[in-house]
Amino acid sequence: MGWYDLDAHQIKQRSRIPTSGGIAIFVGFWLMTLIHLGELILTEQYFGIFLASMIVMITGVVDDRYELSPFNKLLGIFIASNVVYFVSDVTFSTTLLPYASPNVYQTLEYLFTIGWLILVCNAINLIDGLDGLATSTMIISLTALIFITLNFSLSIPFVLTTMLLILLGSLFGFIPWNWMPAKVYLGDTGSLWIGFMYGVLTVTQLKNASFYSLILPMVLYAVPLIDTVFAVIRRCLKKQRITEGDNQHIHHRLLSLGLKEWQVVLMMNGITIAFSALAILTQLFREWRQVILLVIILLVIGLLAWMLWINYDQAQKMYQREKEKNRFKNQ
Repeated sequence: MGWYDLDAHQIKQRSRIPTSGGIAIFVGFWLMTLIHLGELILTEQYFGIFLASMIVMITGVVDDRYELSPFNKLLGIFIASNVVYFVSDVTFSTTLLPYASPNVYQTLEYLFTIGWLILVCNAINLIDGLDGLATSTMIISLTALIFITLNFSLSIPFVLTTMLLILLGSLFGFIPWNWMPAKVYLGDTGSLWIGFMYGVLTVTQLKNASFYSLILPMVLYAVPLIDTVFAVIRRCLKKQRITEGDNQHIHHRLLSLGLKEWQVVLMMNGITIAFSALAILTQLFREWRQVILLVIILLVIGLLAWMLWINYDQAQKMYQREKEKNRFKNQ
């Protein structure tokens, strides 16, 4: 059908790579979920999750095939997020705002839930620029999340944990074909869908969550989130539209320093492992949580500052090269 990658990311020198990996993961996940859970997922709640994930998958397929505008892509994710909110009751229903009025509470609950789902969808989409990067990063994050769920949750929800394991298994099944040199890409179909399912399953797990439980998914998802925040800051400083794409994400910056693709992927995986380890430590050593949280915050600030410095340093070098080139022309 000619469904090949339309965006070479100005990194990859290969062409005609299939971009239908997300469809394979979608089918594998829901087929295994139905086989292993059977009647347990034949409820309105899980039908809503399936329907929403189908909307995200279709949005990704259309985008991979015809290049949707950022607004239309965002609209598809927004519709899917509202489906899981209103149909499946997937919400950030926490005890952190006990004294808020019902209207204020419901408004904040809605905004946080929809905002989180849209954010994680786009975050994994932004780092999907190198072979195996998005898939391997999510494997690490999901492994840590499952470990924490099985070892530190007061009650282990069987259906949720099984779905997390099946999602992890789907990515393990895909990574041999996606690792460099990739034989198939996730495409926006896969990156948007994986991000959406991660968001839905973490929100479902965080009913009546404490503060430290609430930030766990954010810590585990730190690499894509940092890249997203960095992209927003960078585009605001350059007075660009936030939705305007560029080639200055974290992996682009690391490549520009002379690192090879596999080195960048391993480095970003290493950072993800570090954040995952810190998230696990917040559960192992509860009396040290505030100190560990401070370390996490300092690490995030340090990474953002480092990326901004790299961006500034390379802009200065480019300016000097242009200056030298103009001086040479004048001579």
